[in-house]
Amino acid sequence: MSESQIYTAEQFLEARLELPEGGRWTELDQGKIITLEPLDIEHGTIVLNISKVLSVFFHEANQGYACFDLGLIVQRDPDTVRFPAISIFKTGERFEETDKAISERKPAAIIEVASTNLRRQLMKSHVTEYVGWGVELVWVIDPQTREVLEYRLGKQSQVIDVAGKMIGGELLPEFSMKVIDLFAEPDWW
Repeated sequence: MSESQIYTAEQFLEARLELPEGGRWTELDQGKIITLEPLDIEHGTIVLNISKVLSVFFHEANQGYACFDLGLIVQRDPDTVRFPAISIFKTGERFEETDKAISERKPAAIIEVASTNLRRQLMKSHVTEYVGWGVELVWVIDPQTREVLEYRLGKQSQVIDVAGKMIGGELLPEFSMKVIDLFAEPDWW
């Protein structure tokens, strides 16, 4: 792999298997492979906590589903592939994207966790890409501040503090989760 090489999403998918840890902590940014820091335990705790609430929500709603660490091709020529913590799909065949490594299909909502310094630094550009792509709802969970930054298409962004709730609104009717519950340590901890 050459540092100056520009990769397509498909070439990146093949090349990342040759990278340390199978490229698990990499993304493609305008054709260039970038390496992120490995995730910490708190990141995993947050994803576990929200995934339990999403599981109940999708089971009761009987529509839509969530994918975890699915590569999303948010831009072509040069290609950009992001791996948000959670991508939520509301249309198409149920679980259609679940077994894919990367997808060009736009999710209805994205949940990111700004759990490392580099991820926190890159988050503004990631959110700009998602919103520009037309993703209706983006929640960025920040373990450091214990807040959620909420971006809804066509509306002002807002900060939800630890005393507030993430509300699905029209996109995810009946979905609600207290921000404080995102950071709860598992019982086995």
